Amino acid sequence: MPPTVLAIALALLSALATAFGMVLRHAAAEAPDHGESGAHAAIKSIFDWRWLGGTISSLVGFALQAAALNFGSLLMVQPITVLSLMFTLPLASRFSDRPATRTEWVWATVLTACVGALVVYGRPIEGAEHPAWWEWAIAVAAGLLVMGALGKIARQELRRDRAMLLGVAGGIAFAYVAVFAKGLVTRINSGGLLGVVTSGEVYGLVAAAVLALTVQQASFASGNINQAAPASTVTTPVVSIALGLFLLGERFSVSGWELVIIAAIITAMAAATVFLSRAAET
Repeated sequence: MPPTVLAIALALLSALATAFGMVLRHAAAEAPDHGESGAHAAIKSIFDWRWLGGTISSLVGFALQAAALNFGSLLMVQPITVLSLMFTLPLASRFSDRPATRTEWVWATVLTACVGALVVYGRPIEGAEHPAWWEWAIAVAAGLLVMGALGKIARQELRRDRAMLLGVAGGIAFAYVAVFAKGLVTRINSGGLLGVVTSGEVYGLVAAAVLALTVQQASFASGNINQAAPASTVTTPVVSIALGLFLLGERFSVSGWELVIIAAIITAMAAATVFLSRAAET
């Protein structure tokens, strides 16, 4: 099987596992005995069996994502993870009394179309796999600053949009999970176990995964999954694309004015996320 096809297939399986994990963990967060919202509800939800099942499913999604990144670039694999939204909507309807609306399906379809256009039209190309430590430091510091700002705004100013804002913060953390995983799989291929243990990427991956799952769980405890999930799911590939371009040196095959189309597609993905989150409030 060609590497590109294998990367796409594994990314789709990752999207399915991720969607199932999100739905289960959200069901745990909104259980009747978790009356509070935010951090307290997120902490209580970890004692629910659905949280454990959802976390295992999410970890399987991480593993499948790492496997996909072994055969394809971040610019190819990460946009495909947006398709987890198409799995999340019916699964969320199954585990709750609120079916997905026609408007939500329309915007989810727009996201899916954008993903297909980005991968097919952009034709991503691999870049460097192991940036210098100072490049990692700058990238991680920037991500933490943005996440901290989003957390503060969600806490103090925009209570109505808390689930979406925390979802965006979680999505940023998941993007770093993907970047660390990309470096890790190449370490495994070239240096074996010793190369993995002696690299900083494995420790960065663990820290980013814990942070991502924690923040995402807080977003689930703060509102409807159809607000939190789109924000997290679409932020991840957008930030991954930025990291792939500026940190790893990956690029799209197109150039010149065609890059305007790529930018328009990414903008449409972000806009559809906002509209999908708004639709979930009604």
